[in-house]
Amino acid sequence: MSGVRPFVRADIPPVADLHRRVFSSRSPARREARDAHEAYFSELYFGNAWCAEASPSLVWEDGRGAVAGFLGVTTRAMSLGGQALRAAVTSQFMVDAEARRRAPLAAVELVKALLAGPQDLTLADEATEPARRLWEGLGGATALLLSLQWARVLRPARFAVSRLAARNRLGRLARGAAPLCRPADGLAARMPSSPFALTATSLRAEDLDAATLRDCIAEAAADTALRPEYDERSLKWLLEVLAGKRGCGGFHRTGLRDDAGRLVGWYLAHLAPGGTGEVLQVGARGGALAPVLDHLFARAWQLGVDVLYGRVEPARLRQLSERGCVFHHRGHWMLVHSGVPGVLEAIHRGDAFLTRLEGEWCLRFQGEHS
Repeated sequence: MSGVRPFVRADIPPVADLHRRVFSSRSPARREARDAHEAYFSELYFGNAWCAEASPSLVWEDGRGAVAGFLGVTTRAMSLGGQALRAAVTSQFMVDAEARRRAPLAAVELVKALLAGPQDLTLADEATEPARRLWEGLGGATALLLSLQWARVLRPARFAVSRLAARNRLGRLARGAAPLCRPADGLAARMPSSPFALTATSLRAEDLDAATLRDCIAEAAADTALRPEYDERSLKWLLEVLAGKRGCGGFHRTGLRDDAGRLVGWYLAHLAPGGTGEVLQVGARGGALAPVLDHLFARAWQLGVDVLYGRVEPARLRQLSERGCVFHHRGHWMLVHSGVPGVLEAIHRGDAFLTRLEGEWCLRFQGEHS
């Protein structure tokens, strides 16, 4: 009989194979690829710092007992006004195409089982439009503002050419324009009146350790009603996972000090030369975000990044806009569900500290792109 049950270690090979079929290729995987997939599911769902038996990941079995659906769950400690909460963060929601045809309610059953769990808050921050409709149909909500992202174009010419090159009919035009990109982008970055101009900063960079980052997050989130509660062990594990990702650029966990040696801000980002930069978190002490953004943008430029993306934080809309950022919906939705009074209200009014560090992006399989 088909149905949903908890994900156990013995399910790792079939779930890894399901992931490869759904997101990668239907052709047989080489041994190295199979090993990488299986190691990912083992480490993320059984070796992570937030393993919780009460909120397991879920699989859907078809009538023959074969695993044909999966919904990953990792838990996070959070708090609302001092009240301890347990959040469940979803990842890798997938159902085999044949299973969807034979059992169209498989995805519904997985989400219903998830939302019936004991967690206080459920988050899905990289949901597709079909997943959004399903979620809302089962009583969940969409956090519209947190579904927006900011973008800061650093190399406008090369960024435009890369967009043209992605269109088959315009590929020749893009190749012809490519030699002009470097001088055009250099001029755009240097001209004071340019919307792409970079601002120099005297801040000094250093690598952040887990303990310092924990303290920074705690201080930055202190004035928000809903916030994450990290410990050094969990942050260290998460930073190691991020540093080990391949295919999305080098991972930068950067603390910034002023001329007096005081730590004034930080950022966490994957920066890919010749491509995109994904900003997971950016913070500042005392509200001085502008120089932190300036340092991030200049560093990304030096490394050859074309464009940076990050999640919109309502309290920072003005500061981001003043630094040349634009806001758009990138195709993913932030979905939320909670029965605890005050949780959803805090999220919808922008009184929650929810960055990409608290979401699914960190949990992606290496090589998965935005």
